[in-house]
Amino acid sequence: MKVVIIDDEKAMHLILRRMLAKVNEVEIVGTFQETSTAFSYVNNHEVDLICIDISMPRESGLDFAKRLRANGHLMRLIFVTSYTEFASSAFDVNAYDYILKPIRSERLVRTVQRAIANGDAYPKLI
Repeated sequence: MKVVIIDDEKAMHLILRRMLAKVNEVEIVGTFQETSTAFSYVNNHEVDLICIDISMPRESGLDFAKRLRANGHLMRLIFVTSYTEFASSAFDVNAYDYILKPIRSERLVRTVQRAIANGDAYPKLI
């Protein structure tokens, strides 16, 4: 499973990398601190899952997700954030999961393993 991490905090990149390393089938193919370069990457590379923060400079994680969906991208999205109030909006763009910081490794690993087990069953866009 090819995974991209998008978070403006470099420390979260390290934390997520460490947690995702527990899943053998995961390959982290990109890490980004802002959405514009992440969007370019996603448009030109195969990506199965994105871990993204809500609060990002210039473009929120939710707006990024809406842009992905509007462009036909069906990869799974796991929102990793400190904000409880955006969960409903995240699921409106077919979030695969919504995990609150501080992240529990078990929760993230369980979510990624579930995504792997579901294989190519990408979410249907509403």
